[in-house]
Amino acid sequence: MSIGEQLRAAREARGLSLEEAEAATRIKRVYLEALENEAFSVLPSPAHARGFLRRYARWLGLDEAALLADWDGMAAAIPSAPPSRVPSMFELARIPGRPTFPWRSLAGVGVAALLILSLIGLARSRWLPRSAPLPPAPTVTGAAVVGPSPTPGLAAAPSTLRLEVEANEHVWVRIRADGQLVYQGLIRPGETRAWEAQSALELDTGNAAALQVRLNGRPEGPLGGRGEIVRKRWSR
Repeated sequence: MSIGEQLRAAREARGLSLEEAEAATRIKRVYLEALENEAFSVLPSPAHARGFLRRYARWLGLDEAALLADWDGMAAAIPSAPPSRVPSMFELARIPGRPTFPWRSLAGVGVAALLILSLIGLARSRWLPRSAPLPPAPTVTGAAVVGPSPTPGLAAAPSTLRLEVEANEHVWVRIRADGQLVYQGLIRPGETRAWEAQSALELDTGNAAALQVRLNGRPEGPLGGRGEIVRKRWSR
């Protein structure tokens, strides 16, 4: 039997659920499922995978040394994930943009229209009689009239809290909005999700460095290090 089959068979033989295993081992359910399904890429790192496997096997009463030996042989055969490739500025420059607007043609038409209007005005000034100059406006002395100074406006506070989460790699998150659980599960690399709340938002994650977070459009600082379990709360 494989590592995952041994873990699942031992848990089911004891009549235990994944929720009970999570509470007893203090290992997230998503990581327990990854161990039983042998989806080791979901785990934060090989070191975390080895530690979770030892703790889970010991709790189930399995031979942890034998399972770790199987894991070490399997980990050596698993190819490392290729580094993500960031496009260069020259590749980004080849992205097709919006069609260019014919500004030169419009500029030529505008110059021609101004020239025609100038000629019309010159012809009218030659043939129309000149009007008598207007008398200068009387100068009013005294105190200057000062209008009411504008009252500086206050920036309206946002009516809701909006949390945007973007994943750099597979990462488990749990979101509570106004005390209610609205999401719990995995987010894939490059995927962005958003949630809103009236008064409070709370985020739990098993790998803080894998997330980029924005609150009401404003980027938040790093939540923590790689593989670090973090809980973050925002409120109005």
